[in-house]
Amino acid sequence: MGRLVYAGATSHVGAIIKNPDAHPDRNDVLRSAWQTMAQDLAAADPDVVVVVATDHYETFGLEHYPIFCLGSAESYPAWGEYGNPGGTVLGSPSASDGLHHRLVAAGFDVARAMEMPLDHSFMVPILRLGLEQRAVVPFFVNCNTPPLPPLGRCRDLGRGLRAAIEGLPGETTVAVIATGGVSHWVGLPQFGQVNAVWDRHFLDTLQRGDLEEVLTWSDEQILEEAGNGALEIRTWVLAQACAGGPADLLGYAPMPDWAIGIGVVRMQVAA
Repeated sequence: MGRLVYAGATSHVGAIIKNPDAHPDRNDVLRSAWQTMAQDLAAADPDVVVVVATDHYETFGLEHYPIFCLGSAESYPAWGEYGNPGGTVLGSPSASDGLHHRLVAAGFDVARAMEMPLDHSFMVPILRLGLEQRAVVPFFVNCNTPPLPPLGRCRDLGRGLRAAIEGLPGETTVAVIATGGVSHWVGLPQFGQVNAVWDRHFLDTLQRGDLEEVLTWSDEQILEEAGNGALEIRTWVLAQACAGGPADLLGYAPMPDWAIGIGVVRMQVAA
């Protein structure tokens, strides 16, 4: 049977790679957090890493926009959009197909893409965490084009993903990395603002393992207080439900020069 050996979440803004020296007085805590996560992942040594992220109309356009989608390819090229990271990432079609089959059988209408180029939401964490040599399963979650999947459905899908992982054949080991958020406003007049109070409250709920509080938040409330980019917390909810335990905060900093609040958490994998 398969086994979940690591889970965590981090923000993914392209400026992490393009402008790595912003806010030097705050950046050390983030560098340390990413280094810790990279070391943890290396020690866990998973056979495959499921990266739960969104897309910014690079791979999915309005003519074919799924709610959830698993990539199933031998490799994934990067878009390298707007100077963001390029390259190619190794895939694992057998793991992807095994997860997809089990999720659909469990009642989750997850699409499958045999070709799925990756934008910066996937590539920034892959490169920042040293995952470019590992087999990756990209798991797309619609976080920006209404109707969005309810937070509760993302919680349920996270639990379903854990069951699907444990149903994989052999001794397959899997890590799950979610990426997105936290507070930021994309393409709106508030661009560049950060709501550190909201960010810390959200991160505190994860540390307490209190997903039920997060599930009471409406999209309207999130939009008002933390911006349209904060709707990406769907990926975090999915990952923490998959892990089953509370989170450990590895680092947080408001980064106005990156136009975002950056959070990095490790999630405890419950038995």
